[in-house]
Amino acid sequence: MQGGETASGRGAAIWAGIRAAEAGRAVLWLPVALGAGIWLYLALPAEPGLHWALAPLVPLAPLLSGHARKGGAALLAALLLVFAAASGFSAALLHARAAAAPVLSGPLHETVDGRVRALSQSGSGAPRLLLDEVVVYGLEPSETPARLRISLIDAALAEAPRPGARVRLYARLFPPGGPVEPGVFDFRRQAWFAGIGGVGYTDAPVLRLPAGGTADRALLWLARLRAEIADGLRARLPGPEGAFAAAILVGDRAGIAETDAEALRAANLAHLLAISGLHMGILCGLVFAGIRLGAAAVPAVALNLSGKKLAAAGALLAGAAYLALSGATVPTQRAYAMAAVALVAVLLDRPALTLRALGLAAILVLLVRPVSLQDPGFQMSFAATAALVAAFERLRALPGRRAPGGLAARIGRRAAVYLGALLLTSIVAGLATAPFAAVHFNRLPVYGLPANLAAVPLMGLWIAPMAILSGLAAPFGLADAPVAAMGAGIGLVLEIAHGVAGWPGAVRLVPAAPEGALGLVALGGLWLVLWRSRLRLAGLGAVALGVALWADPPPRPAVLLAPGARLVGVMGPEGRAIDHPRAQSFAAETWLRRDGDAADQRTASARPGLTHGRGWARADLAEGWRLEVLHGRRPVRAELERLCRPGVLLVARHGPARLTGGCCYFGEARLAATGALAITPGPEGLSVVAAGGVRRPWAPETPAPLPAGCAAPRR
Repeated sequence: MQGGETASGRGAAIWAGIRAAEAGRAVLWLPVALGAGIWLYLALPAEPGLHWALAPLVPLAPLLSGHARKGGAALLAALLLVFAAASGFSAALLHARAAAAPVLSGPLHETVDGRVRALSQSGSGAPRLLLDEVVVYGLEPSETPARLRISLIDAALAEAPRPGARVRLYARLFPPGGPVEPGVFDFRRQAWFAGIGGVGYTDAPVLRLPAGGTADRALLWLARLRAEIADGLRARLPGPEGAFAAAILVGDRAGIAETDAEALRAANLAHLLAISGLHMGILCGLVFAGIRLGAAAVPAVALNLSGKKLAAAGALLAGAAYLALSGATVPTQRAYAMAAVALVAVLLDRPALTLRALGLAAILVLLVRPVSLQDPGFQMSFAATAALVAAFERLRALPGRRAPGGLAARIGRRAAVYLGALLLTSIVAGLATAPFAAVHFNRLPVYGLPANLAAVPLMGLWIAPMAILSGLAAPFGLADAPVAAMGAGIGLVLEIAHGVAGWPGAVRLVPAAPEGALGLVALGGLWLVLWRSRLRLAGLGAVALGVALWADPPPRPAVLLAPGARLVGVMGPEGRAIDHPRAQSFAAETWLRRDGDAADQRTASARPGLTHGRGWARADLAEGWRLEVLHGRRPVRAELERLCRPGVLLVARHGPARLTGGCCYFGEARLAATGALAITPGPEGLSVVAAGGVRRPWAPETPAPLPAGCAAPRR
C-alpha cells in the first residue's frame, strides 16, 4: 500500500512539474490551429458556402460568456484552439471571395492594352510583364481579367518596358494552368489570389502608349525607382555580381543567369537571393547596432534617452523602407512582420526573440494572406526561425559564468561564440528546412553546411554593410567604392556556390514523399519546439514515423498526362520516357524531379518504354494494358473505334466525347474536366487520379465520371 501511495505521489509530482514547465505554452499552438483551419479550407474538394465564414462564432460564444473559465484551463485552451482553427478557415474563405476577378475562359489571340505593374523574367529568360488596367479587344469589361502576365519572347530585358509604362501588344493568351500532376503546385490558385486572370506570350513588337492618369502614383514611383536602381547596379557591376546585387537590394532577379541560380541551389545558398529573414535581420541588426553606438557616443542622448529604443525605432523604419524598396513581395512581408514584432517588443521592454513573438508574426502573415501557408518560403522560414529560437532558448537556460581575462581573451571568446552560433544556426536551420526542401524541390544539397558557413558571414560582415553604405553615399555621388566592394564580396559568394556545386554528389535527389509524411515530420517538429518539458520528446515518435514512411515511398505513377494530354510520360526500364523533347518543359521537369531522376527532358524523350512520333504515342503497360495517344486535331473516328477495345487506355486530345468500344477512353471533354492525370495499372484495373474535377473559385471544372472501360478486362 505504501509503495502504491509512493508511486502515486511520484506521478503527481511529475505531472505537477510538467504543468509548471508548460504553463503558458498552450498559446503557442494558436498559430498552428490557425494554419490548420486554412489548410482545411484549401484542401476541400468543393467550395463551401459563404455562411461558413461565421464558423468562429461557434466557439466564441462560450469564450465570451465566461463558462469556459469555469470549466478549467483545459476547456479554455481547447475552445481557443477551435476558435483559431475556425478563424483560419473563415479568413481563407473570405480572402478567396475577395480575390474574385474575371478569368479567361479559353485561349485567345488578341490585342491587349495595359499598364506595366511589374517586370520580371520567365524561366526561359524572357522578360515578363505584369499588366493591370487591362483592355482586351474583343472582350467585354465584365469578361476582362484585372491582370495579365505576358512574356516577351524575342525581347531583351534591357529593352522591356519599365513599371508605369502603358503598352499595346498582340499576344496569345490562355487561362492560368492547373497542376501538371495531381497533388503538386497549382498555379491557378496562386494566380487567383494574385488577381491574374490570364497568361500568355508575344513575339511581336510592343507599342508604347502615352501615360495616362493613375490613382496609385506612389506605387508606380516605387516600382520605377526599383527598376532604376536595378539597372544602375547591373551597369556598375556588369555580369553576375550586378544581377545578384539587384536581387538582394530591390528584389529584381530578372538578370540572374540559370547557371548561377542552379549553383546557388546546389550549394543550398539560394536563400541568399530571396529577400527574406536573413536579409531583413542583417539590415535591421546593422541599423540597430549603428544607431545604438551613435547614441552612446553622444552624452546628451545617452543620459536622457534610451539608446536601445531609439535603435529599435530606427531599425523599424529602415526595415519598412527596405520592404517598400524591395517590392514588398510575400517573403519580404513575412520577414518584416517577424522583424517588426521583435523590434516592437524592444520598444515595449519585452524579450525580442521569443516563440510568442514568432507566433504573433505567423498569425499576422496568415490573416493578411492565408494562402501563403502553402508557400515553401513561408514553411521553411518559420520552421527555421522556430527551431533557432527554441535552440537558443535552451542554451540561455544553461548555467554559465563569466570567465576572466584580458582584451585578447575577450576578443577570442567573442569570436568563438560567433563561430559557434553560426555553426549551430546552420545546423539547426538546415535540419528544420530539409524536409520542406525535399518535398517541394525533391533535392537535398549535401554540402549546404560548409557552403553556408563560408557564405553567410560574407553576407553579414561584408556585402550587407557595403550595401547600406552605398545607399547612404548614393545621394552624394560617392557610391562607386562601396558598390565595387559589395561586388567583390558577391563574387566570392558565387565562387563558393560554383565550387561547392561542383563537388561530387553535391545534390541528392529525393523522390516524391508519400502523403502524410511531411505532416507527421512537421507535427513532430512543432511538438519538440513548442513544449518545454520532457513531454516534448514525444515529438520524436511522429518525426520517426514520418521518416519511416519517407524511406519506403509508394511507386511513382506508371503513366502521367499533362493537362489536356499535351505531354505524356511513361515509366520505362531506364526511368520515365516522355513523348516530346521540348514541349511542356515545366511538366516534364516536374515529373522527372518528383521521380528523383536527374535526366533532362531531351534525354527522357529518347528512352525506351514509350514509342512516339508526330501526333501519336504508344506503350505497353503492366497487367496487359496498352496505352494509345493521339494528338491530331481531327482524329478519324473509325481509327479511334478500331483502337478502342478492352485493355486499352486510349487518349485523344481532340477526340469525341464517347466511343462505342470497351476501352478506357479520355477524349477532349473528359480531359478538360480531369486536368492532369496519374494512372497506374493494377489487378483490379487502372488506378486513375485526376488533378481536376474540384469545384473551387480558381478551378471551376465540372466533375466528370471516369470511363467505364478502366476496370480490368476479362481474360
